[in-house]
Amino acid sequence: MEGRREDALVKQRLQAREEYQRQKQILINETEKARPSANRFVGQNDSMEESLKNSTVGLVKLEDFQQRRKELEEQKIREAARSNELKYVTIFPSCPLLFSC
Repeated sequence: MEGRREDALVKQRLQAREEYQRQKQILINETEKARPSANRFVGQNDSMEESLKNSTVGLVKLEDFQQRRKELEEQKIREAARSNELKYVTIFPSCPLLFSC
């Protein structure tokens, strides 16, 4: 009789543990849905360092790395100049030149 009772308790513990694990997984899934992802509110433009990291994976030579870095720096400068031009046009749409207004 004692063996049956013990088996019943072991079975009950296993069922309780399975139910606990199931509820735990449900909670984890719900919080993951509610939590904003890491990339949700990140800007479209990567930082210079991130762009350099992503574009230099697998490079072997120092010259290749330096060339990629130079290209990225030039690209960032062009983008900054273009965004400044766009800002200027939206701020002063009727003024064709910066100092002629």
